Amino acid sequence: MANKTVLDLLEDFSLRHAKIEQENDRRRRNDADIEKLEEKRRALLAEKLKRAFLAEDVSVFDEEIASIEAKQREIAEEKKLLLSYRCAACQDTGLAGGHYCGCFLSEVYAKIYGAADVSTLRERFEYADMSLFDGEKKLAMGKTQRELAELAYGICQKYADAFPDTARLNLLLRGKAGLGKTYLLRCVAAAVRARGFDVCLIRAGELFGAFFRHRMGEEMPLSFLQNAQLLLIDDLGTEPMTQNVTTEYLFDLLNRRMEAGLHTAVATNLEDLQGRYGERISSRLESRECAVLLLDGEDLRLQR
Repeated sequence: MANKTVLDLLEDFSLRHAKIEQENDRRRRNDADIEKLEEKRRALLAEKLKRAFLAEDVSVFDEEIASIEAKQREIAEEKKLLLSYRCAACQDTGLAGGHYCGCFLSEVYAKIYGAADVSTLRERFEYADMSLFDGEKKLAMGKTQRELAELAYGICQKYADAFPDTARLNLLLRGKAGLGKTYLLRCVAAAVRARGFDVCLIRAGELFGAFFRHRMGEEMPLSFLQNAQLLLIDDLGTEPMTQNVTTEYLFDLLNRRMEAGLHTAVATNLEDLQGRYGERISSRLESRECAVLLLDGEDLRLQR
């Protein structure tokens, strides 16, 4: 995990924005057509200030100045002079509409918490190969491994497509290792992010590492995890149990998100959530607000 703070990232974004602004200013100044218009614009601005000092009506200048600026932008676009920002929404400032931009939040998740870079995920619902799952042997639930997988994938795809107006607020994917839970969680993350929502996908080890650092007094804000539109936690139960951290912090996170009506998806190999985390946490993970999906069958990695 990179040792970054929120202020570090805001400074990074500010520098990105400034570098592009400086380069684009240089390119505008070096274009004769734009610079000629700029001289006219400056003259109009000077005259506007002079008239304003004399308490005269200066509104007549605004339309002409705006027309010149529009012509300058048109020339720059036609000649393809200007560099583009990585993010058009915030112009690489990290802020859009008075809030943190999604591009900034993605870097917070990856560089502060060690979460996945969801923009790079390749998993997609349409790429899932159901033939990998056994379609012959009936399992204890009366369905084949393929039928259980098809059911889980169908529900998760509906969840992603309907987000945030989902039938259930949360998802809980259960089953032993090697049944495709991580792939499925990553499909949900990629699909929801593609629709423009704020998504944090993090493994339990990194999540509880952030909790521990916060407990130890390090500069580790938890508000971004608490407020993500969709938080996905993979491999819950693989993290070490730490006194005064594991259950306390996990409960607080889940409880805050449920009270705020925010969506959380969890994948775990654990059969007994209550035995590991206690009733307060298990009741939130398995509540009526949660669609509980069970995957069963043979480990797909062993088949390969």
